[in-house]
Amino acid sequence: MEENMFKITIPLPQDNLAGATTESVWAEAQGDGTYKVKNVPFYAKGISCEDVVQADAQEGALVFKRVVRRNGHSTYRIYAASGRTAPEVVSLVGRLQQMHCDIEPATDTLVGVDVLPQADIHKVYDTLADAERKGKIDFQEGHCGHLLRSKP
Repeated sequence: MEENMFKITIPLPQDNLAGATTESVWAEAQGDGTYKVKNVPFYAKGISCEDVVQADAQEGALVFKRVVRRNGHSTYRIYAASGRTAPEVVSLVGRLQQMHCDIEPATDTLVGVDVLPQADIHKVYDTLADAERKGKIDFQEGHCGHLLRSKP
C-alpha cells in the first residue's frame, strides 16, 4: 500500500452479518487529520467508498469516529448462496458495472457494490431487487449517498 494509506477500524453492532466486532477499511490520509475511504465497507453501515472520515488513534490503531464529508457514493452488498462465480451472479455484476458500479469481491458468496455518483441509484436498486425477487441473490443496502428523487 502507498505511504499515505492507513487501516481504519470501524466498530460493528452486535447484530452484524459478519459476527465480528470490527471491520477495517483502507483510507487515504487527507493531510488535515481526516481520511478518505478507498474500499467498499462489507459490513459497516452508514459509510461508503470515498467518504471522508475522522478517526482517532486508540491503542495503536485508527478507530472510526464519524463521517466528515459524503462524496455521493452508495454501498450495497450482494449475498450469493450459489457463489459469486455462478453465471446468474456474474451476469448481474456485469449489468451493475455497466450502470457505473464498482465491484469488490469479499468472499466466495459476498460481493461489495460501490455505486458511483453518476449512476442512477433507482435503476441499480431496481436491478438488485429484481434479482432478489427471482431468487438469484439477497442484497443489503449499507449506505445510500445519492441524492434521491421521486420516481416518475
